[in-house]
Parts: sequence; structure tokens; C-alpha cells
Amino acid sequence: MAASNAVWGIDIGQCALKALKLRNAGDGKVEAVAFDLIEHAKILSQPDAEPDELIRAALEKFVTRNDWQGDRFVLGVPGQQTFARFCKMPPVDPKKIPDLVKFEAGQQIPFDMDDVVWDYQTFATPESPDLEVGIFAMRKDLIRKHVGFLSAVGISPAIVQTVPCALYNFSCFERPNDDPKAATVIISVGAQNTELVIVEPNSAWTRNIPLGGNNFTEALVRAFKLSFAKAESLKRTAASSKYARQIFQAMRPVFAELVAEIQRSIGFFSSTHRDVELRSALALGNAFRLPGLQKYLENNLTILGGVIKLERFNQMIATPTVNAPQFSENILTFAPAYGLALQGLGLAKINASMLPTELARLAIWNRKRPLFMAAAACLGVAALLPWGRAMLDRQALASAESVVQRANEAIQQANKYKSEYQKVQSNTKGQEDAIKDLLAMRDNVALMPQILTLPFMALPEPQPALSAVNSMADLKKLWESGAAPSRKDRGQFLIDTVDFVYVDDVDKVNLTAASGSGARGEGFAGSARGVKASDRRNAGFVVLVSGRLLYGDTRAQVSDFLENEYLSRLRKLASEAGRGFHMPDGQGVIATPRFRRAAPSQSPVGGAGVGSGAAAAGAESLLKDPVTGEDMSTDWRVEFEFKLKLGEKPAPGEEKTEPVKKPGKKNKP
Repeated sequence: MAASNAVWGIDIGQCALKALKLRNAGDGKVEAVAFDLIEHAKILSQPDAEPDELIRAALEKFVTRNDWQGDRFVLGVPGQQTFARFCKMPPVDPKKIPDLVKFEAGQQIPFDMDDVVWDYQTFATPESPDLEVGIFAMRKDLIRKHVGFLSAVGISPAIVQTVPCALYNFSCFERPNDDPKAATVIISVGAQNTELVIVEPNSAWTRNIPLGGNNFTEALVRAFKLSFAKAESLKRTAASSKYARQIFQAMRPVFAELVAEIQRSIGFFSSTHRDVELRSALALGNAFRLPGLQKYLENNLTILGGVIKLERFNQMIATPTVNAPQFSENILTFAPAYGLALQGLGLAKINASMLPTELARLAIWNRKRPLFMAAAACLGVAALLPWGRAMLDRQALASAESVVQRANEAIQQANKYKSEYQKVQSNTKGQEDAIKDLLAMRDNVALMPQILTLPFMALPEPQPALSAVNSMADLKKLWESGAAPSRKDRGQFLIDTVDFVYVDDVDKVNLTAASGSGARGEGFAGSARGVKASDRRNAGFVVLVSGRLLYGDTRAQVSDFLENEYLSRLRKLASEAGRGFHMPDGQGVIATPRFRRAAPSQSPVGGAGVGSGAAAAGAESLLKDPVTGEDMSTDWRVEFEFKLKLGEKPAPGEEKTEPVKKPGKKNKP
């Protein structure tokens, strides 16, 4: 049930404090009662900044110029300081979910459980038995520091939530989606980090990218030898500057790096959620006020609906607050505060809280203190009433009755324990199986580093001319001297990513029909949890390798090189004894590699203030190798999958695999 009082959402960012006060307006709408945006005197990450003092100054200004007494507060904490993991649970009795999640949290959270505050949120679909759980954690010392800033000005937050979860709640409320096969991508570019949140109706996927607005500023610092403050001012006025072309040329590498990280994240999500379509992307953060950033992302991300910059809130009724010029100009930054306030109103999907138990009790006590004081006053008056003798008689009678009542309660408790003891004695096998299932979740963790390094170990030996190259500087010198072989003759496979997922039965995965379709979204821990020890003979992994090949003019040459120089070595290394896994025999174990020429990149600049000459210069520079300056259009983008089965490879003739089923054809016996 939604709360009736107004709630403040507080988002303390690197550049400013953003606060939004909402009230439930009914019919799925909210009303913006007030807002505030207080810029810090310096960006918190500047070398000469004092972050704690700047945050205190902003909060003191907030409490002096806003009416907040009696309101509830929800505090947001940065995503890069928190831990979030989403995993699937096996179908179990709902009463057992808390214990199972607690065990899972102990396995997933990379800190001592006594040093963190953690909570979880379940996501369930009515027509499906599957249950997905989001686990969120943060170190206690960091939470107490954030809460301490508010406590210093007399504010006790009722909820502490992560910014990625607030963005998820904002998206679900503002842009509801009931299609389980459709998702929205939120790209929120902050000063230091970019929060990437993929929103599904009953699930979420998040990643923190360590790139933000400060990286654009630092590029200008290096290019023009300016102080950080002057470079920040130059970035904000780039669109109207007469040196717009030079400014955007200096920031171009940051554009490219940010897009590459987003592409890599979205690619990994798509490889593990193959039945989910990314319908649109929502751009948030003041970094999108840079001309060309939105267009550059739209041109380079394969998202059906393109990249849409937030311009208004659909579910917020029009008020003078919403129509204020400062609110409209900075609407890109208010989404996290919006999502935080929604949780305080009871209108959010994720209701987990990072507030420590002792602080939550203190906040409840502060809200109920007037009621307790009134109750104490009433009791004091009642104690003075002239009913002393009657009170003593009643106390004596109540004492005798309470002794009998306590004895009966003790007998009932003893009978309950006896019944539970007998029940456990008669079901020892079931309890033992449950314990074994939980312990099986930790199996095979040690294999993960070996799987990650296997594709790199299989790389072919470099040509003699390249064998002495140990750094980018050596490669540049070799190229400038003219001794380096032609780019398309080097025979180098440069691996970009290695991703893998755990599957229950690797023989049933059809790499030809749908790459890794048998491993959709399960993940290592999620799949292992549902596999009994007796069913693990076919368990294994599906590995996805992608990279860039510097060889060949034709597809036939590329295919021969990959088979003869790389895949053959991969098969041999993957089946060496002692690894704990092997590559099974038969067709369909390695998917036919997919390769294409490297696509020309688009210029990152565009929009107001930048001419066509700047755009052409950007496109030309992005096709060049950043080290040698060579033309990269002859490179090939390569991607393929292969299977690994757990256990040592059996002797010839002993291993049995199911035939690979091809779509539209029946397998011959």
C-alpha cells in the first residue's frame, strides 16, 4: 500500500546533490512537490577537492532552504560501491527461499558477511515456476559514512538503495513493459562512472562502466594543457565555442572507448539472453548534453528503437515544480532521485534496502517517539488514580493465572519440539540429500581460470619478425622501420572477449542452430544448483570467443587459417589430461566460426556547433590503428563457440554423445 506522506529521494553525485520530493497522486501517477539541485563548488573527484566537506556543505544548504520536517527520506548510494548479482533459484517451497538465498549470498558476496549489509529481491512470473533473485550488498563502513552525512544535519533515512536499482524502479514505473521477451537499456553517464541497466519485466541486469564525464574533461586537460576546472568549463560550452572542432577531436577517443564498453556489455547480455530483444535505450545524465554523444551511440549500438534522450516524465502530473526552468534543464539527472522516492512511496518493484538494522530501528523510533511520549504520559496519569488496593488484588490474581499459563506454554513448546525431532528422525535421507545439493553448488569453481586462459594458450606462434615485440612501443618501431609484415599477412588472432556459461547437459546444446541456446541465462551457480550428482556426467560449459584476425584476403583463407593454425591447437590443448574438463569428440563441438570485415566506425561528433569537416576527420581517425596508424579495414571480426565437458576424456569408443539436431532435418539413425 502506498504511503500517504511525501517522500524525498536524495542522490549525492560527483557534481551535485539532486533531491526530488514526490507524493502519490493515485491512478498510477505521482506529483512532484519540490526539488533541489545543489552543485558542489568542485567536482568531488578533482585532485584538490575535499569530498566530505563538499557533501556536508551541500546538505546544510539543502536543509536551510527546503521544507522537509516530518518527511521520509530515501538515500541513494553509487553503484560502483555496491555488489549486485542476479541468479536463478530452483523450484522450492517458498518457506525455504530465505535460507537458500542466505547460502547463495555467502557464496557470491566477495566479503566477510559480518562486514556487509545485504538484502535480496525475488522476481517471479505467474505463469512460470522459475524464480530469479537479485542479491545486493555493500560494506557497512561505506553505508555508515553515507548515512552519517544526513545524520549530521538531522535527517534519518528510512531506506538506503543503490542507484542502479533506483534506475530500474524508475524505468518500470515510467515506461512499464509487460512483454517478457522485450527489454529496455538504461545508459546513465555520470561524472566518474556509467551505469548500464537492462530492464526486463521480471528481471534485471546491471554493469558499472568506469568511464564518465570526467574522462572527457581529462582528455581536454591533456590536449590543451589546462587545469581541470578550466577544461570542465570548456567542455560545457563546447557546442557554442569557435574551437568546437578541436574540442571534439580531443574527446573523440573517449567517445570510442565508451561505446566499445557498452557494446561489449550488451553483447555479453545478448549471448546469455538470446530470447530477449533490446527494444530501446534510454539516455540519462548531463553528459548527453554534449552534441553528438546520443547520435554516436545510436549509430554504433544495434538496438531496434535507437537511443532516446529523456525529455519528460510521463507518469508525473504537471505542476509548477515540473515546469520550473531549472528542473527542465536538468531533467536528465533526476531519474535516480525519482526512483528512490518511488520506493519510499511503495510504488517500486525492487524494495530491498541497504540500511543497517540498528539504523533502521533508530529511524522507526524517531518517527514513533511522539506516540511513545503520549502513551507514557497517559500511563503516568493512570498510575496516580486512587485504585491502589484494587490494583494489588488484580496483580495477585494475575500472578497465579500467569504461572499456570506459562506452564501450559512450556508443555506445548516441548510437544512441538518432540514432534519436529520425530519428523527429522523419520526423514534423515531427505535432509542428507538437501545438504548434498547445497554443497554441490560449489563444485567446479576452480576450473573457471583454466577455461578463461585456454583460448589464449591455443594462439599460434607469432612470425619471426614479430616474436621480439613485447610492447606497443616495439610494434610501432617495427612498423616505422618497414620490417613488419603486411597487416593482412601477419597471422595474428587478437582475442577481445572470452565468455562462458555452465549447462546441465552439454550434449544437448546445438551450437549450429542457436549459439549456446542451451545455456540461456543460467550462469555457473544457477545451473549447478539444479543438477544432482548422478546427473553430472554430461555437465559442462559453452565458451564464446570473439576477436580480430589480421590475416587473409578471402573467406576461404580465413577459414583455413582458423582451422589449421588455431582450432586444431585448441582441440589438442582442451583434451590434455589433468585439466578437469575435455573437448568431446564428434560434430558440433566447435561451431563454424562467424567472421566479417571490420565495419567502418561513425564519427562521434555531430549536432549543433560541429561542422561536416569535423565529422569526416573523426570517421577517418577511427579507422586507423591507434598504435601504428595502419588502415584496419582489412581486419576480420571473428566469433565462434565450442563445448567443454567436465571430467577427464574417456578412452576412444567409450564416450557417447547425442547427435546434434539441425533445424528442419531429421537425424539419420
